[in-house]
Amino acid sequence: MPTIAARLDVLYEVNRRLSTFTDLADLVRYATRRAREVFEAEGCALLILDRERNEFYFPVSSQSESRRESEARLAEIRFPADRGIAGWVLAHGESALVNDVANDPRFYEDVDRKTAITTHAVLCAPLRTEWGNIGVIEVVNPRAALTQEDLEFLEALAGDIAIAHEKVALHEQLEGEVIGLRQVCAAAGATLAAVGAFSCLAAAFVHLAWALPVRELPTRPGVWLGAISLTVGFALFAVARGWLVRRTPARVPT
Repeated sequence: MPTIAARLDVLYEVNRRLSTFTDLADLVRYATRRAREVFEAEGCALLILDRERNEFYFPVSSQSESRRESEARLAEIRFPADRGIAGWVLAHGESALVNDVANDPRFYEDVDRKTAITTHAVLCAPLRTEWGNIGVIEVVNPRAALTQEDLEFLEALAGDIAIAHEKVALHEQLEGEVIGLRQVCAAAGATLAAVGAFSCLAAAFVHLAWALPVRELPTRPGVWLGAISLTVGFALFAVARGWLVRRTPARVPT
């Protein structure tokens, strides 16, 4: 049974890493491995929802030495997101503690058959985000009987993992918006630069066609308006290309 100190140590370390992490996979691998260790369980895995196909898949799992081969098998498994204890937790947004899955009608045996393992007890908590539940975290076959305190610990850990997913989603959204803005700046800059160059050339042509003194050319409205347009256009294009912006390594915002 995980001690209070062990639980706090895991939650503290996950929160510490959460404030500076740049790789979601590394953070999740650490969280699932430590959860398995503190429960002395046979396995701990994330089941993430594929909304398009309405299926669960296993992007990350941590298995004991006796079940090491099942990690590769789990990575290839998908099953309907409305099945099993995980499906119930996802749909209801509530955690589940089951010390004997054989007597629970929600249990879905297909994963056990495909991985050649036997599940006896399960602790499962939803990954809640502002966009809804994105999956669950599940601890399988802990060494000791599960308690309500164990469930509360896993809920707290699930909350941290969900926050990590939200950060990544926000980072990807912001990155997409930045790319869109740069494309707009590039198009606008190229257009303004072209208009500015054309205005300068046209003003110069008209000025010389009237045989006016060359020294008066800078005073022509078309020249200085064209110069302004050309300057702004080049500035926008430079911003779009990142020439005027200091580049820093991409990281998930904190």
